[in-house]
Amino acid sequence: MIYKLENKMWKAAKEGNKIEFAKLVSADAVMVCGGYRCTGSEYAEFINSFGISAFEITDFEVVHETDKTVQVHYIVKTTADVPENADLAGTFHVTSTWENCDGKWVLVFNMDSRIME
Repeated sequence: MIYKLENKMWKAAKEGNKIEFAKLVSADAVMVCGGYRCTGSEYAEFINSFGISAFEITDFEVVHETDKTVQVHYIVKTTADVPENADLAGTFHVTSTWENCDGKWVLVFNMDSRIME
């Protein structure tokens, strides 16, 4: 199930869909991406200019799981078609933590690290 939610989150980012992204990511989530730290609501504000054209998730693994939380790790490969978004393209390790809030899973932590090739 969390795998599907991660894909939905990436799809919302790819499409620049702030509303769908905000449904999946807690407003006060800690987002550490590209060396930048912000909240989920701050990240949602600039998701419409995220600028990736494709993504592929591989090597998905559940690191920790309880009824209330799930932490995952995976590799994502992203593509950006325009030069101004070139820094968003590449291969990254990603870890996310999801929390079950009253029966709804929301992302509460996300961090990525570029894989140097």
